[in-house]
Amino acid sequence: HGSMDHGSMGHGSMQMFFHDGYSEYVLFEGCLTKSVGAMVGACFVIFFLAVLYEGLKFLREIVLQQSNSLGDKSVYTLGKLPTGSSQEQMVMETRKPSITNRMLTGSHFIQTLLHVIQVFMSYCLMLVFMTYNVWLCLAIILGAGVGYFIFGWKRATVVDSNEHCH
Repeated sequence: HGSMDHGSMGHGSMQMFFHDGYSEYVLFEGCLTKSVGAMVGACFVIFFLAVLYEGLKFLREIVLQQSNSLGDKSVYTLGKLPTGSSQEQMVMETRKPSITNRMLTGSHFIQTLLHVIQVFMSYCLMLVFMTYNVWLCLAIILGAGVGYFIFGWKRATVVDSNEHCH
């Protein structure tokens, strides 16, 4: 049809195959790239979001490592045992805090907030990729690659069990 205008949207339907062009809706109805310059700008924004996404995964790992190193404290660290306590009671009293106490820590709240942001960003990047616009897809792939190059070498694990869209 003649109204495709170099892009992916025509009569409200999406092209469900890889295509190039510059006229593309990027996540929101108000974010329509109508020129090559707008598409280049959108690609830069998406590129940096993909880099930030990789950085966020690294930040979550740092927060987790810090909370694990702080969370290994026992109930009786320097104090004396109560009078009449046996060695068996001492072992039982030095266990880790309860699940409720660990869930209500500041680091767990931070970890939860970072997780929600990571899930949101991963789905937004997935939706951008699902426009099937080659330029936007390349921006995501290159941004993820640069982000991994910057942050990935510092990570303790290569496989991320918290990954949502890989």
